Order: sequence, then structure tokens, then C-alpha cells
Amino acid sequence: AGLVLDARDVWFQLHPFQELTTRGKVFGELHLFGENADAVKIGTSRYNRSWLITAYGEKAVSPYFKQPVICSGSTIGNQDAIETYLRAMVAEYDTTLCKSKGCDQGFHNYLYYSGKLGTINSESNVEGISKVIVHEQGKGIINNLGALRAKPLSELGLYDPKKELVLNWDGTTSAVAHQYDRDKAANVMVKGKKRQFERQWRASNN
Repeated sequence: AGLVLDARDVWFQLHPFQELTTRGKVFGELHLFGENADAVKIGTSRYNRSWLITAYGEKAVSPYFKQPVICSGSTIGNQDAIETYLRAMVAEYDTTLCKSKGCDQGFHNYLYYSGKLGTINSESNVEGISKVIVHEQGKGIINNLGALRAKPLSELGLYDPKKELVLNWDGTTSAVAHQYDRDKAANVMVKGKKRQFERQWRASNN
């Protein structure tokens, strides 16, 4: 399996590949992860809208404006699917030559909504990808938290300050908490744990 993930704002709480490796022989699955659909859509996000228009033109992408944003900073899948996905991302740059910061998210959403990666939860006709699965925010391996800024995560039931865990909507532990630093309490918790790990590492190497 392979994982394409932002590095700066990610916190691992469980093994991210556990779900993929405990279901027997599965090939070609590509898992994508959405941002909160109630908080943001492509057309209501100034950044996401701009990235798509810059790369492809408004006429080509306006049909996607009412769709949820899929985060390019969190993708996981079997090796064959990840390799195919990465080649497709490079091909989108070669086609559009979009160099604006964030165009990768434009490519990511365009590839999915245009059908170039296959259709959600159905067999794909793209070589290397057998199925594309899009997980709603807080309902998959990776929990994208960046769009949830109206209330603290603890008020939403997505952060347990006593257990110091970021949670999914059903109360289970998120394997990967992405964009945790947008929430004050979660950010303080992660920074504290990082400092603790650093002290332990330095002590063990003295």
C-alpha cells in the first residue's frame, strides 16, 4: 500500500494501513478523502474554485462547483493504484502547466470529478485502478479537519481532551488526523506530545 500525505499538519493515532492490509488480497483500490461538505463546496471555496479555474478554465469546471472538496493532501491505496494516480497527477501538470500554489488540489479534484480516475464505488476502466472510494470527512482512515473552524473540535465531538484523541463522527479514533493545527486544543496537545517525544529521544541518545 502507499500513502500520499501532507507532512507538516498530520498526526498518526493508529496504523494507517491496517484497514487495507486486513481484508485479504485487494488490488487497485484508490481511497480519497473529502473535507467537510457542510462547511465547504468547491464553488464556495475561493481557493479551490480559483485553482480549478486557473488550470482548466471556468467553463470546464463549473459543473463541479456544487461538489464537495476532496483533499489532495490525503490519499491512500494499493501500490498499483497509487502509482497510476501519481502518473495522472503529473500528466495534469504537463497538460495545464499550472504552477500556482495549490494547483495540485485542482488537479486532484478534476481527475476525480471528470471521471479520469474512474467512478466512485464502482469498477474502474482505468488501468491500475480497480475502484475509487471517496470517504466523507470523519468517516475514513484520514480525517481532514481544516474546514471545521466555526466551533472547537471538542464541541463537535471530534476531539476528546481527556483521552487526547481526535475522533471520527461515530466516536472511533481517527487513524490519521490531518489539519489538526486549525483547532487550538488539538494543536496544543500534538505540540506537547512532540516535545515529549523529542525529550525522550534526546535522553535515549545521550
